[in-house]
Amino acid sequence: MDIQALCVAGIKEWNDTSGIVSLQDRMLSEETQSQNETRIQNILDKIHCFMEAFPKQAYLQKQWKEKGMNTIERWLKEEPLPILEEMDEETCALFQNITISFLQDIRRFDPKLSVSDAMQALRNIWIIAILQKIFNKPVQYHAAMFAYSMLYPYTDNYLDDHTISLEQKQSFNSWLSKRLRGKIQNGRNAKEEQISKLVTMIERRFDRNHYQNVYESLYLIQDAQIKSLLQQDGEHKQTASQLLQISYQKGGTSVVADGFLIDGSMNHEQIMFCMRYGFMLQLGDDLQDVMTDAKYHHQTLMTHALQSNHLEPLVKQLIQYTKDILRPNTICQDKTLMDFVLHDCMFLILLAAAQEHLPFSNTWKKEIAQCLPFRHTSTFQQKFSFTDAQWWERIDILLGM
Repeated sequence: MDIQALCVAGIKEWNDTSGIVSLQDRMLSEETQSQNETRIQNILDKIHCFMEAFPKQAYLQKQWKEKGMNTIERWLKEEPLPILEEMDEETCALFQNITISFLQDIRRFDPKLSVSDAMQALRNIWIIAILQKIFNKPVQYHAAMFAYSMLYPYTDNYLDDHTISLEQKQSFNSWLSKRLRGKIQNGRNAKEEQISKLVTMIERRFDRNHYQNVYESLYLIQDAQIKSLLQQDGEHKQTASQLLQISYQKGGTSVVADGFLIDGSMNHEQIMFCMRYGFMLQLGDDLQDVMTDAKYHHQTLMTHALQSNHLEPLVKQLIQYTKDILRPNTICQDKTLMDFVLHDCMFLILLAAAQEHLPFSNTWKKEIAQCLPFRHTSTFQQKFSFTDAQWWERIDILLGM
């Protein structure tokens, strides 16, 4: 792979994207938003009651599971959540089966992993699942997919931790680079030992000599992670052009690795789709974190735009770019599938854009508000008060662990 050529071509596409965007086709009436709020709140209330009713007696837990799973499935069919309405039954079943298998593997591999970290890893598994559908490949789930997805909570969260020094992060990146290249096997601490085990899972599925693109994609995302540390040191002031280059490579290569970890192969069009898709997801994440990143002086394309009073045009450009790359194309002509992916991505971007204190014009804020399935993003602060241990106790029963 010529990563530079991929980035040059992709960045040109981004720069050529118009920031003039219309959201008219996504706007909802207040009545529809109110109805959605009622449906979502009803589902959350029912799930809360179900979780609260978890019995301590082991002989009652099987009954709780069987009754609860059937009931939740019926609830979702009767009142599907707005985010799931674009998903057909086959895709829904795919996500359900892969989610169950993945969570079971998490519990076997690391019973101490937090629920939030598990959800972060699960998001990547869903990306791999949707890529299989888009590329029309046989749907599968295997240990290498699990391993790469688990690298996110083990590596990304460490590198994003504001309490860890730059020197410690650089030392960790040096070790990880050597491990990914097969130059070393052992970790220097418990966290690195776990990461090494995950890399071993990838090595067992994909022989280094026969699947070189798999490992090149891992090297590329690691190289992008190392470069992204320049965004954190507070000393190297990055230009918008430099931040764009880092964001495109970091986001793009992370999904390229997803694509290669399906079966070890992709053609040029599929690689380019992964680069575009990953870059879009990266910018969406950076928009979600823009205020926190600005507080800690982490430089991203979004914080740069925030500080230069250019955030609104950048978000509009991102929305138009998302629409452009997720149209039915030569890779995937399935309009229903692509509409579902677009619907999901637009929801996440608009939800991030709707957070408080972002310096958007009042007109733009109103447009965003009209495009969300509900009127108020703070409506669903559900009263779940379970600890991680309590969540996993319930999840384990539902998983049959």
